[in-house]
Amino acid sequence: MIIKRKSNCLITVLAGLILITAFPVYAWENLDGVAAVVDDKIILISEVESQIQLAGLQQSLDLSDSARVDSLRQGLLQQMIDDKLVLIEAASDTTIRVTNKQIEDALDEQITRIKGQFPSEEAFLRQLTAEGLTLKTLRTRYRDQIKNQLLKEAFLEKKLGNILVSSGEVKEFYATYKDSLPQKPAGVHLAQILLTPVPGQTVKDSLRAFANRVLARIRAGDDFALLAQAYSTDASGKNGGDLGWFDRGQMVPEFEKAAFALQPGEISGVVETKYGFHIIKCTQKKGDRIRASHILIGFQPGEEDLARTKSLADSLYNLLEGGADFEALVTKYSNEDESREKGGDLGWFPEEQLFPEFKGAADSLQPGEIAAPIKTDFGYHILKLLERKGSEPLDFKKDYDDIEQLAKRHKTQKELQSWLDQARKRYFIQVMI
Repeated sequence: MIIKRKSNCLITVLAGLILITAFPVYAWENLDGVAAVVDDKIILISEVESQIQLAGLQQSLDLSDSARVDSLRQGLLQQMIDDKLVLIEAASDTTIRVTNKQIEDALDEQITRIKGQFPSEEAFLRQLTAEGLTLKTLRTRYRDQIKNQLLKEAFLEKKLGNILVSSGEVKEFYATYKDSLPQKPAGVHLAQILLTPVPGQTVKDSLRAFANRVLARIRAGDDFALLAQAYSTDASGKNGGDLGWFDRGQMVPEFEKAAFALQPGEISGVVETKYGFHIIKCTQKKGDRIRASHILIGFQPGEEDLARTKSLADSLYNLLEGGADFEALVTKYSNEDESREKGGDLGWFPEEQLFPEFKGAADSLQPGEIAAPIKTDFGYHILKLLERKGSEPLDFKKDYDDIEQLAKRHKTQKELQSWLDQARKRYFIQVMI
């Protein structure tokens, strides 16, 4: 179980999940701080109390109310017992396997989330040092927890992943729970012009030359995967450039044309796409499917390129303020393919899910109004508010898909509870607080 504080402490250190199968059951009673025993595993009081503190922070609970805290403690302990039961069953299921790659990828994601709680990489490393940790020890501390979480997720997917609901079940669910269903959140309907900074010709020529030097090393016998790890600006680089299997139509045309022209083991020349310069290696091929790796030397625009793009964004905004047609400018200038084909339409967004930069702009607009250019990691956005709506009850016809998902979640929860009730009968469980 991984707990993150809202403060800048890296981790909340929970007592380990102690496997004590070598000891008889009665020996556990002498161990200080045991909250419950589940088969051959224990739950420590410190773990339960940590969960109480986390719930208090997340739900803004008054933890000075002893009756509320006692009720919360018992509910959380039951959830933790259920969690142990799932883990025990998952670990004993020989059809479920978690690979080292899955664990390492999940660890990468977790470390990235922790870093995100700090204002900078330097602040994160300072806190790491202050707590007597290194990145290696941090990963080691999380590794078993991550593995257990992946095991549980795989087990629950196997048990519950194929649950379906019929239209009759959806109708019955809606009729039964109509008055207590969550409302549709307040939302905004947005359109955009996205201007992505691209490097000038001098920068592109330099990047192409570098890509050619990397290609020359590959052809001279250097390891492709190691070069991908060293030089690729794509996230796949840490996995040696592996992109997995893909079909025709899933990649940009230039990349797809070059990749599908290769046979297993072959390596392309330098291929230019809107993302940069690629070196592609075909690793496997089956009919119209291919597995490939690549090294991406991504386009990194310079200050002049950023300034040029901002100037264009300001010019387009001024044209729009003067009455220019928004969709016409989208068609001519926007660099985002999917929304450009829809006149810039991005669809509806719940207000609470908007990027902070988008939310600040959208909050100040009335339908039909356009915001001044906004800079994000993707480039410069010119946003237009098409519509705004407040929260409202779910409508059976209009929101059928959402109601279907709620009905499926309800059915899944009932199936899970039924399974847990049976599992509680199969294992020794003793609550000690």
